[in-house]
Amino acid sequence: MKKNIIFCLLSTSLLTFSCKEILIEKPESLLATTNFYKTAADANSAISAVSSTLHTTTLYGFRYLAHTTALEDYASGQGFYIPMSQYQITTPIIAVTDQFWAGFYKTIDAANLALKYIPAISMDETQKKQLLGEAYFLRALAYYNLVKNFGGVPVRTQPTQDLMAVGGKREAVETVYAQIIADLKLAETSLPLTQSLAGKPTSGSAKTMLADIYLVREQWANARDKAEEVIASAAYSLVTIKQSADFENIFGAGVVTTSEEIFSIKFQRSVAAGSALPQFYHLPTSLWAINGFGTFFGFPTYPLLRDWADADLRKGYNLYTAGPNKAGTIVANSASQPIRFGKFKDTGAPASQASGNDFPIYRYADALLIYAEAASQASQDPTALALERLNMVHRRAYGLAPGSPSPVDFTLTGQTTASFRELVLKERAYEFIAEGKRWYDLVRTGTAKSVIKAAKGIDIPNSVLLMPIPKQEIDNNPDIAPEDQNPGY
Repeated sequence: MKKNIIFCLLSTSLLTFSCKEILIEKPESLLATTNFYKTAADANSAISAVSSTLHTTTLYGFRYLAHTTALEDYASGQGFYIPMSQYQITTPIIAVTDQFWAGFYKTIDAANLALKYIPAISMDETQKKQLLGEAYFLRALAYYNLVKNFGGVPVRTQPTQDLMAVGGKREAVETVYAQIIADLKLAETSLPLTQSLAGKPTSGSAKTMLADIYLVREQWANARDKAEEVIASAAYSLVTIKQSADFENIFGAGVVTTSEEIFSIKFQRSVAAGSALPQFYHLPTSLWAINGFGTFFGFPTYPLLRDWADADLRKGYNLYTAGPNKAGTIVANSASQPIRFGKFKDTGAPASQASGNDFPIYRYADALLIYAEAASQASQDPTALALERLNMVHRRAYGLAPGSPSPVDFTLTGQTTASFRELVLKERAYEFIAEGKRWYDLVRTGTAKSVIKAAKGIDIPNSVLLMPIPKQEIDNNPDIAPEDQNPGY
């Protein structure tokens, strides 16, 4: 069982919840502002409450962590996700995206509570600064998820008692990103380089998200320089891989943390603190999931899968055409769903939503590949160092030493700025498969339509590039009118 992971269970009200720290359980209740926020323990519980909102079934505990897989160019979906595989956003899917909106605003509101009331607590100032840094980081993460999925959203920096009856107009996308950047700058100067508890954000977490934000905003020099700060800190390194199975040392259900983890949403094998991640990728009969949904699968004709080199150890780990059933017998996948994804598996979960696989938000590979893309774009020419950072990830994928030249290295010969960026984006696709990044890469680079057309032969509508603003938000927010809805909904 994983240890030293903070996990909180949030009730229907943000003001009443219970929180437990694994192995050191200190339940708190009735955390109303009138009788809470008085001690250091209260401050810690308030930050745990912010984190807990991300672990719910609405967000990373269940739906959000796998939601975009069906949209990506290497996967299709069955059942509930068949329409999404056809780039149709139906009423049941909208009901789920509505939950994402509400869920991330709960994260924001919990962070706003902490940021408002923790400063007045009499406690160690260094610890206080660190806790506030965590709140800024988690608020930034919530706003980042909102803006990349919904576009401009209301920016709320004060707590509210009723999340479904508050105002605030849809701010410009630039305004939302400005808030995110401001929060992350506060977080990076407030957070330590390392944390004693796995799963807590660090200064490296904040710097990496800043680099990511700058990349999305095409502030290339800023993205390059912030990624370089993460790399230069020497706080992270790529996990050694010699065979495909070694990737379990990164993604396995029993892994607590690794040298390349920058920030992850943490889970453990328990009904109270587990996730449903493996269920989406494996069948009910599979040994790798207690009661799998078998939701996502791929075809060998999809270009990313078709062109994936067999010698790349990530392919052997991430894709399987046959796998073990409950009895351990290897059974071939069906002809209609020939390829499944093996990154997240758990043979020991006690229930279907009790898996121990963490969901990685940022790994050291992010910093390296952000640097590679941003440095090349900033100079309008691929640089030797950008190439080296790309090759570090690529070498590790082939079981080679990341820091040593190898026969699989890419070279600068014949590379242009555009072709090198394509090389980096393809490496990102393989490195981060099933980690919720590919769809957003396609959207931010303006290539979603052409890539999906080439892969699946589907002309995707503009509407699918953003999720709809919830009807309940439009109905209850006096500052948002029906005409403020995203196009196509």
